[in-house]
Amino acid sequence: MTGPRLLRSGRSFLAAPGILLRPRSRSRPPARDGLLGNLEKRTAWDSFYLRSLAQPFKHFDWFLGYSSLHGILVELLQGVDRDGPRKLLDLGCGTSELGPRLYCECPFPLHVYCVDFSPVAVRLMQTHFSPLPPLGNPASELHFLQADATHLTDFQPGTFDLILDKGTMDAMLRADDGGVAVKQAVSESLRVMRAGGLMLQVSDEDPDVRILWLERVWKVNVTAFELEPDGRTSYFAYLIKPVK
Repeated sequence: MTGPRLLRSGRSFLAAPGILLRPRSRSRPPARDGLLGNLEKRTAWDSFYLRSLAQPFKHFDWFLGYSSLHGILVELLQGVDRDGPRKLLDLGCGTSELGPRLYCECPFPLHVYCVDFSPVAVRLMQTHFSPLPPLGNPASELHFLQADATHLTDFQPGTFDLILDKGTMDAMLRADDGGVAVKQAVSESLRVMRAGGLMLQVSDEDPDVRILWLERVWKVNVTAFELEPDGRTSYFAYLIKPVK
């Protein structure tokens, strides 16, 4: 596996005035059970996860799982200047193995908070992973919580060193609300981010679209990396840092 490739950093990537930005088609999760047309709806995901209860448990990653992302996540967390355990928020975790495996294998103390708006997904994760011992460091912790990304009321301002959004905002952008919900979710993420912290968005949306949107709406600098392709689709990591 090759490492992430730096594309552009900060405002130097903004498109020239007058250029029409067109997002290309997004990668898609399984189209069964009406999920594809309702990615932003909790009821659709509840139904999707309820159907899995009758089958042996399997992780579901919309795209890019632990093997693709653990390197960049560990590197970012290692760079945190903090006394005590680092804190990671996995926003919209679903039933991904990423959070639990980071908790198990991270060599330094790490408190992982996996949140999702689907109570069914949270219950599945609690059932299958809460008993896991932290193999990497005995001071690590793993938590599963039901939470709406637009209202992270369970968390105080300045809680997290790193916030991971892997496809969650992509799903929310499908809502027919003019982008209101996704803007609230990013604002909430920035609120619960510790001073000096970072947000990492993983998406298949092109940098000329995503960076322009982020830097127009919030006072942030964005660095884009190209990740390894998944089949015929390219994926990008957007490292978001608030501007003081």
